[in-house]
Amino acid sequence: MGTTKIKMDVHDLQATLQKLESSMDEFRSYTDSFRSGTRDQLKSFSSDFIEKIDAVLDNMNDDINSDLLKDLEDIHRAGKKILDEMKQADEEVGEMIRSGPS
Repeated sequence: MGTTKIKMDVHDLQATLQKLESSMDEFRSYTDSFRSGTRDQLKSFSSDFIEKIDAVLDNMNDDINSDLLKDLEDIHRAGKKILDEMKQADEEVGEMIRSGPS
């Protein structure tokens, strides 16, 4: 029976996690700026309809955006945990190599 080896580049994983974090921040800013920008444009209108649109904008924040961001944050957290564990294992192996045979 053969062994399966998984090869992962720590630097690539770290770069990917940084890109994911930047993407999440950008997504947050787009959703926040869209809602606030739309509200600003509607302020001059006087209508019951505007109150309903305002409520819809609030619901937009609570629905898909929150779920998607939570999923992305979970993925980022799991990736960060893997990265931290890989770095720790690398440091431990490096220390064992430096200290030599016991």
